[in-house]
Amino acid sequence: MPIVCRVDLKLLVFTYKAMHNDAPVYLCELVCPYQPTRTLRSTNNNMLEVKRTRTKAGDCSFAAAAASLWNNLPTVVKTCDNLTSYKRLLKTFFSYRLLV
Repeated sequence: MPIVCRVDLKLLVFTYKAMHNDAPVYLCELVCPYQPTRTLRSTNNNMLEVKRTRTKAGDCSFAAAAASLWNNLPTVVKTCDNLTSYKRLLKTFFSYRLLV
């Protein structure tokens, strides 16, 4: 896999761990579930709130990058119940994305 995909994969594994409280506390605090102000169909899609940034360096921060990558994953991958199968589905997702 290319290096960019490996970095994204590692970031998404940290995000999964943060959402399930298996990561350090400082990472768990940066991950905020998306809660719309009114009832929407996207309420149950297991999405994260994307932090607004003003700089390119801010876009590379964990809070912004993790949320945007997580929201682009298919629902099947996001709703996985254990870490081992999540990693397997992530690798499949990235390898398929490389082929297309």
